[in-house]
Parts: sequence; structure tokens; C-alpha cells
Amino acid sequence: MGKLSNMMYMIDLLNTGNIYTLKELSEKIGVTERMIRYYKEEIAKNGIAIESFKGPNGGYFMIDKVKNYISINKYDIHLLNNISNFLSKNNFKYLDKYVEFINKVEKMYSINDEKSKYISNIDILCPGVIEKIIKESIQKLDKIEIIYNDIDGDKSKRIIHPLQLFKYKDNYYVTAFCELRNDIRHFELKRIISVK
Repeated sequence: MGKLSNMMYMIDLLNTGNIYTLKELSEKIGVTERMIRYYKEEIAKNGIAIESFKGPNGGYFMIDKVKNYISINKYDIHLLNNISNFLSKNNFKYLDKYVEFINKVEKMYSINDEKSKYISNIDILCPGVIEKIIKESIQKLDKIEIIYNDIDGDKSKRIIHPLQLFKYKDNYYVTAFCELRNDIRHFELKRIISVK
């Protein structure tokens, strides 16, 4: 695939809401990690923000969805492959174009499949005080002050503007604008020690 196709595929993958490491994106798209960084910059220049956060579950992440998906399932793929076999046996003139179309459809299906790994705007079943305050601040568009335990074990005071709660790999996070970093950050809820 060319650069444009690769960048569109990267947008589609990130548009699922899933978080991908550089390595995962590199393997899925079939380019070097350096090219993934280049694609991120080029995509950002065209007004589509790709976020990233560090840590063991970190990686590239896109908050804003850029398009809707058509729901495609494995039975649709099976049907299209059967049609492909029929067209092949009957020497269909444009079989190569049809095969390209099937490849695109299969990618759309795999992207929909990826969406199941990510749950956005979650409702925590048994919310504690911290979760309730964060949820309330999202609804009221208020900022809050948190004491956060960094990945290195250092505690820091942050003023954040929570945007959404999400769950990824059995961990809960809040996406928020951080005044200290002057940027969007993703805070793991279990590492928030206190909230004001």
C-alpha cells in the first residue's frame, strides 16, 4: 500500500478507540516504527489529532471519532469470498478489482472487531468517591484537583479537566486536559490518590 492508504488504515485502526503501541501499528500496517511517527505527524497536520500516553498500557490513541462504520460480519466476508470463487471460475474480467474490494471489506471487518476491546464513557458498577467526583465533573464541565501517583511512584498535584471515562484491558482511565502539562493526558483511576 502507498503512504495515503497506510495513513487511512492507521486512522481507521485508531478510530476504533483502541490504544496501539508503535510496534503494534508498525506490524499491522507493515511499515517501520519511524514511518508510524511520520504518519502521526502528517495526519495531525490535516486536523486529526492522535494522542499518546506513556506507561505499560500506553500507546497511540484517538479521542475524536472521524467517521461512522458500516457493520460487516464474518458471514458477509464468507459470501463475498464465495462470489469471488464463482467469478474466478467464470473468468470475470475485473476479478483483480473485486479482490481488492474484498481486501478493503476484510479490513473494515477487522476494525469493527477491534472495537470490542474498548469501552468508552463507561458506567462503573460500584463507583467510589473518586469515580463519582470525576463523573460529576465531566457532566458539569468542571475542573478538579487530584493527587496522582506517577508510574515511577512519585506523587504530583494536578489540576485536570476530565473529558471521558474509559476502560482498557481491565483498567479504568479518565481522559482529561492537564493544566500542568498543558495537554490531554490519560490518568489511571487506581493511581489517583485523592480528588478535590
